[in-house]
Amino acid sequence: MNSLEPVTVSLDKELIARLKTEAVRGKPYAERISIALAFRLLNSSNPRFDPFSVLDEIDYLEGIRSSSRTKKESQFRKPPLYPFWHKHFFSAQHLLKNIGIRWNLGGDGNKDLDNLLREVAEQHGDDPDAWPNHLTHQLVIGGFTERSERGLTGDWLIYAKCEGQNYYLDLATHEEGLQDEADSLFNKLKNGSKAEFPFLFQEET
Repeated sequence: MNSLEPVTVSLDKELIARLKTEAVRGKPYAERISIALAFRLLNSSNPRFDPFSVLDEIDYLEGIRSSSRTKKESQFRKPPLYPFWHKHFFSAQHLLKNIGIRWNLGGDGNKDLDNLLREVAEQHGDDPDAWPNHLTHQLVIGGFTERSERGLTGDWLIYAKCEGQNYYLDLATHEEGLQDEADSLFNKLKNGSKAEFPFLFQEET
């Protein structure tokens, strides 16, 4: 047998149900997540990805959790992603991004950053050895805490609403959600979820 030949794996309904239940750690919404999402939640190849960060947001959307640390869920405004919804989820890989947003480190900074630098200079101007620890603590710990209060950003959990229930389709990055990439993202969602949830794609053109 040629070792390069593709391997075909057949998944029956019972096995799919077990995989989904395992992926969501026994939560009651297991049948409403796609198999594509289940595999992502079970994939442990990325040590910076925390599946519980996604499950926490699903728990929030399902009313199991009373609060969320990330931005409020919102609906896509334009086809082909409309009428799907997205909810941010946060894990360790998004830490630096949130700190950068808090202080606008990708741009020219902001008034809060100017004030922080001025404060450090005033309080520790005579002790330059104290600058790094104080500045690092305020930038990282203070910046993350303040960003948390406003709602953390991260990547997206994409889901659909139908007859009062949510159906959880897949994960996506911000870049995948840009309008120029919308068709590619829609195809990713359709390829991974339409076979299970065809009623969510009936209005596609």
